[in-house]
Amino acid sequence: MPLAGMPVIRKPPLRIDPRTKFFLLFFVGFFIFVFPPAYMEFSVMAALTLLLSLNRQAKTALMMFLVFCAMLAADLYVTPFVSGVIRNIYLTVVRLARIFLPLGMVGLLLVRTTTVTEFIAAFRKMRLPDAFIIPFSVMFRFIPTIREEWASIRNAMKFRGIGISARNVLTKPMMTLEYMLIPLLMSTVAIADELAAASLARGLDGGEKRTCIVDVRFRFQDYLVILLCVFTLIWWRVGVK
Repeated sequence: MPLAGMPVIRKPPLRIDPRTKFFLLFFVGFFIFVFPPAYMEFSVMAALTLLLSLNRQAKTALMMFLVFCAMLAADLYVTPFVSGVIRNIYLTVVRLARIFLPLGMVGLLLVRTTTVTEFIAAFRKMRLPDAFIIPFSVMFRFIPTIREEWASIRNAMKFRGIGISARNVLTKPMMTLEYMLIPLLMSTVAIADELAAASLARGLDGGEKRTCIVDVRFRFQDYLVILLCVFTLIWWRVGVK
């Protein structure tokens, strides 16, 4: 049974080890800042779209891929006809925003397809200290719980005729602050304490070696992803002159 406030993550057709996802995150983070040519950007985005689709995130992956293609086409075919200050603004939108799309896709893969238990098991195998593992596990549970709490507060306020909107923020800022943000802040403090206590109750701070029902290990697909990343770097070094 999943814990309260945690999303139910179905087993994907292609299961990737969390350590491979972190490696992919660092690889993409490095790759986008070396400003590769357009064909390599397209290839990496296509591979990430396929990987996300095999992890039950096809709709989001396809949408981000189409946005990337639109920005890439605009950069290649419209940029030569733009000049001056407008060109700088235009390039900021279609080029700088585009290079962060692959990083966002890997972030989605990491967050949406990995449970807290898998994260903890992977961190244990990476020999990371408890001072890092415990805050991370609490933080990972904290975000979806706060999202649910915010939705509950908004629904409760709608019944009282109070809602978050630009009009209410401008015309009734104090009432919006009092009835929406203050309850959220109070809930945040209580939820953080409860999650920290739950983590300690599970023995996360114990010095003994823990067992885990989740099988976290490298499989064929993990080695394949790592090899493709290495091949891409070699391709970039050899092919870009």
